[in-house]
Amino acid sequence: MSGRPDQGGPEAEAPGRPSLLVGSGHLAALWALAFAEPLFDLLGRNAEFFVARGNSAEDILVFSFAFTLVPPLAMLALEAAAARIDRGLRWAVHLSLVALLVAAIALQVFKGVADGPGGVLIALALVTGGLAAAGYARTRFLRGIADVLIPAPAVVLAVFLLFSDVSELVLPQREAKAAAIRIRSHTPVVEVIFDEFPEGTLMDPRGRIDASRFPAFAELAAHSTWYRGATTVSGFTPRAVPAILTGVLPGEDELPTSSDQPHSVFTLLGGTYRMHVMEEATSVCPTSLCGEDRPSSTGGLGSLFSDLRVVSEHLLLPNGIREHLPAVDTTFGNFANQVGNQAPRVRFAPNDADQFALALRQRVTDGESVRMARFLAGMDGDGRVLNLIDVQKPHYPWTHFPDGRKYSDLSGEFKDVLADDSSWKGPRSLTDLALQRHMLETGFTDHLLGQLIARMKRTGLWDRALVIVTADHGNAVIPHVPRRNPTHANLGQIAEVPLFVKAPGQRRGRIVEHHACTTDILPMTARTLGIHYPWERSPCPPDRVTVANSPQGQSSLPFNRVEQLRDAYVARIDHTFGTDTGWAPVLRFQPHPELIGRTAVSLPVSPASDGSVSIEEQARLRDVDPGAPVVLASLLRGAIAGGEPGEALVAAVNGRIAAVGTSFSAAGSVRYSLLIPPRYLRKGANRVEVYRVLGNGNSLRLQSLGP
Repeated sequence: MSGRPDQGGPEAEAPGRPSLLVGSGHLAALWALAFAEPLFDLLGRNAEFFVARGNSAEDILVFSFAFTLVPPLAMLALEAAAARIDRGLRWAVHLSLVALLVAAIALQVFKGVADGPGGVLIALALVTGGLAAAGYARTRFLRGIADVLIPAPAVVLAVFLLFSDVSELVLPQREAKAAAIRIRSHTPVVEVIFDEFPEGTLMDPRGRIDASRFPAFAELAAHSTWYRGATTVSGFTPRAVPAILTGVLPGEDELPTSSDQPHSVFTLLGGTYRMHVMEEATSVCPTSLCGEDRPSSTGGLGSLFSDLRVVSEHLLLPNGIREHLPAVDTTFGNFANQVGNQAPRVRFAPNDADQFALALRQRVTDGESVRMARFLAGMDGDGRVLNLIDVQKPHYPWTHFPDGRKYSDLSGEFKDVLADDSSWKGPRSLTDLALQRHMLETGFTDHLLGQLIARMKRTGLWDRALVIVTADHGNAVIPHVPRRNPTHANLGQIAEVPLFVKAPGQRRGRIVEHHACTTDILPMTARTLGIHYPWERSPCPPDRVTVANSPQGQSSLPFNRVEQLRDAYVARIDHTFGTDTGWAPVLRFQPHPELIGRTAVSLPVSPASDGSVSIEEQARLRDVDPGAPVVLASLLRGAIAGGEPGEALVAAVNGRIAAVGTSFSAAGSVRYSLLIPPRYLRKGANRVEVYRVLGNGNSLRLQSLGP
């Protein structure tokens, strides 16, 4: 009977108990169903993940086989070790593993049909796993099902590698080639594609660039053609960027690769032009033109395993527990890693010293700064060359001051106030806080553009080149409206994107008001270079804006309505922060900006009887260098015990009020997030106190919350 102890050698296995190898086959099948299949199903429908990371076919194969086979092999080794001690122990280990794997399957089923407390769902899953293991030990029926499932790992692997979208990345594909066309022009081309960048962020209510905050964009606008009515065709980077590069909106089943996008700016110019290209979220440039190695900030195989471990945890765990995991919807990688207090080092070749002079003078604080520095160093101002870079700014997470200093290492500061559909869960005051951070990040984006313009002027590209600056799509910060998914409520921020085209030798700016689409950029490039455009192009209706969602659906409005929504966004910025007034009003955030700079003791102060405050990473305040490239002490955040959402707060640094803000509700607690300008911090240790602001007008008083 299955309950009897083992007796003797290998042939004396208790009746009904599977052998070590058959049992390991059962565990491998359960592992495949519990972990491999859900992850492979997700990745198979989102193969853009691997493209954006720059993972090779070898990376995908190594990961998929290792993820499917290594854990079962480890379980086999554990059982074999237990069997050497006692065969009864081996059986107990085997049943425990069966119970845990079935519990993992049950947990995914339970969380799909119920949204209860995470602890309750886990307990129910463990009970289910225990009952399943007991039935597996005692009944031939469940054991027979386990026998039938033994081929599951091979089936799951085959479906993932051969029949999902990932097959295009691991199986040989036709290589895109340069178009056989004659190009007479010797004009160099510089093209920059920013990410998650609503055009309205740059503007004042008069329809001009706010030069006090965005001087580089204002200079570009003064010497180029600004297509003020330009809109994207997709709110999803792996479709929006290829649309810019190809002039056609990719199909829903097409990947952002050269095999799926063979007609692009790279193949249009590739027969004549040299390529200096840094794609980030796409791989549209063929390797025959741009080389095998595509720079990527996401790391290699080790980073892939780390990131997909986080993704697996999101798939497995209940919603309440997932909230404490690193965000996986803000970037294409490095989910578990956060930038520390030190800026990354940039290696410079000895002969690059002059080329990097400008970059070395700038604060290099993170991956995008490093990428821009490398791009500038490789920019060629002589003859037929395409200089193209995809810059992941001002994309969320927002972590920079406009001068380039980094104030945060958080990958998802606002993730607790974003719903599963990316809608903002908080009130207007919370989205105004998010808008403040987006504005500052856009200032940093202007800082990067300023570096590019300075480099172009030194190399002569500013006068000789065709210069194109645009963005893939925008983002929205509207209460109870999605941040990224296009809707009728946010299309003015999602659809409207910057588009500046500076023709060779152009010195005076002009504005084009009519509707233009990002799919017009490649045909426009061909026309400027005197090239007969050889391919089909997507139409751009003059009076209609349509933005595709991913993976399905779209949002569409009349062009004039989208313009009205954009102008309403501009008016909101003007009302909240002012325009043409520099960065001080953005940092002097509501409420009570008039308190900034005052000493706390200049107001009546009383201790709080009903609240206290915590400061996360308080240790960072003990050793501050406000002039360093990374000043993490500038971000003051934490929880308020006994507080209420919507309370006015101030933070005093070394006795002087440096930041104002409003408390908000997130993840079941009352929280705050205040940004301290570095000028209020002193070198070394700093003392910070948070106060609640009571009263109004001339009767304001402070209530100390600590710490």
